[in-house]
Amino acid sequence: MIKHASGRRTDERVSPREGPDDVAALRAELETLRGQLEVSEGERDRAAAREQALRNDLQHRVRNMLAVIRSVCMRTVSSNESEEVRDHLRGRLDALARFEVSRSAGKTGRSNLEDMARDELRAFEFDDRIEIDGPEVDIAHDSALLIGLALHELVTNAIKFGALSSSDERARLKLSWQVSGERLIFAWQESAVPVLTEAPLKPGFGREFIEQALPYQLGAATRFELRPGGVDCSIELPLSVLDGRSAPPRNWI
Repeated sequence: MIKHASGRRTDERVSPREGPDDVAALRAELETLRGQLEVSEGERDRAAAREQALRNDLQHRVRNMLAVIRSVCMRTVSSNESEEVRDHLRGRLDALARFEVSRSAGKTGRSNLEDMARDELRAFEFDDRIEIDGPEVDIAHDSALLIGLALHELVTNAIKFGALSSSDERARLKLSWQVSGERLIFAWQESAVPVLTEAPLKPGFGREFIEQALPYQLGAATRFELRPGGVDCSIELPLSVLDGRSAPPRNWI
């Protein structure tokens, strides 16, 4: 306590001075912390390396497994089915393989919708007949696998019968999507396709998959319409399923 001229007394706080021993102790503590940090960083790097090694091993195993499945399927249908059937089966297995390998190689377990569409259309990458438009949308793997199969069926149909099979310069294919509230709205539109008529085509796996599997398994609302000169397909999906907040409810396949 000190006494002012006015006679009042007040507390006087004096910070103790640090001596050489205190400074040495602080330096030693810093060195200890620095060493612990280096150990932690080393453990983190080793864990990351182990994770990458496991991913690489998983990717290799997935490729091998799918190659075996593909070989078995091809041998099974080769003597009894047409070349068209074999091509369809091969294409669907290849589509599954792309998504499984992509999942095992990636870190997030998600697929970007635009990348998925461009991957299916990679043979037409610079084709000015194709327009792709939509915001960034990342989809959880289980849902991406199903949507990828739907994209594969739409692309296959367009190559065989639709806009990508036509020599008409007016033929166009537009893929677009938007997010509205808690739903993703995807639209596939083919136009100026002279081979399509109003008569309904015989339903196949692709159309059944879009009209039945996606609503049953993902809670989607779908529409597949063949009209004179084109195809209109719309798929509305709940975002809660796409981003993995809720699991796909059922198994159609």
